[in-house]
Amino acid sequence: MDGEKTTWGVSTHRLLAHAEDGGKRLDVLLAERIPELSRRRARLLIAAGAVSIDARRVLVQSRPVCAGQEIVCNLQAFSFPESEAAEPLTILHEDAWLVAFDKPAGMPSHPTFARKVGTALQIAEDQLRHREGRKVPLWPLHRLDAATSGILLFAKTQPAARAVNQNFARRRVVKHYQAIVVGVPSPASGEIRLALAEGHLRSEPHATGKEAVTRYRVSKNVAGGRSLLELEPLTGRMHQLRVHLAAIGHPVVGDSKYGAREFRTTETRLMLHASRIELPHPGNGRPFVVESPLPAAFHTEIERAE
Repeated sequence: MDGEKTTWGVSTHRLLAHAEDGGKRLDVLLAERIPELSRRRARLLIAAGAVSIDARRVLVQSRPVCAGQEIVCNLQAFSFPESEAAEPLTILHEDAWLVAFDKPAGMPSHPTFARKVGTALQIAEDQLRHREGRKVPLWPLHRLDAATSGILLFAKTQPAARAVNQNFARRRVVKHYQAIVVGVPSPASGEIRLALAEGHLRSEPHATGKEAVTRYRVSKNVAGGRSLLELEPLTGRMHQLRVHLAAIGHPVVGDSKYGAREFRTTETRLMLHASRIELPHPGNGRPFVVESPLPAAFHTEIERAE
């Protein structure tokens, strides 16, 4: 397989979005309308910059299509080494300063001593290098646990990284998560203030640990005596949300490390998702927001209660 490539034809497809296509994801529409494209291949094409809507290149696979728009998909001489064909990450936002990816659950954010490949950083860099034809350096701005899905933000320049890191230090970056937890917290909203001591690969509540504060709000009851919470960490300690919720008796469903071994989900994953991040944009200082929709696994669990 070394050096083997798969080529997707030599043609340009021009599609007109019909009324019934309005609101569809771009990758879904391409897979439906172009016979030689699977949804996975459609996402690879979009990530590679080979798709435009009304003559403007689109890089976000989940971009909704509007009726009447012209979509151009250029398959000409497009190939991808099968040995490198990791599923592309969905780009939630990209500009000259920042790029935000939607990390799936189970994928490490960054390389570790034990794992060098298959991380979000490595896949993101390969994805952009393939699209641009050159190396595109990325500066990680924060981390997500491997088991947590959602927004992972990178800077594309050193000045942008410095500006965002300064805003992190000043607590001007606001992160929001959603989680399905065991039970229903009472009161329905509040703050968890519990100092944490960080050890090897886990954190523990400890009076002499570092300050850690989490805001929570119950947004929906879920089947099986569980609930969907909106969470806002005011500090950034390792596994903070998971430890705080376990400490008040409401661990995140699927979290075998912190006390929810007996609660399984249809997808058998940690039910914690980074859904929104707000910060001053490093380019102009204006308020900037990126959002990630709830994964299908969350909807499956929620719908069981309805």
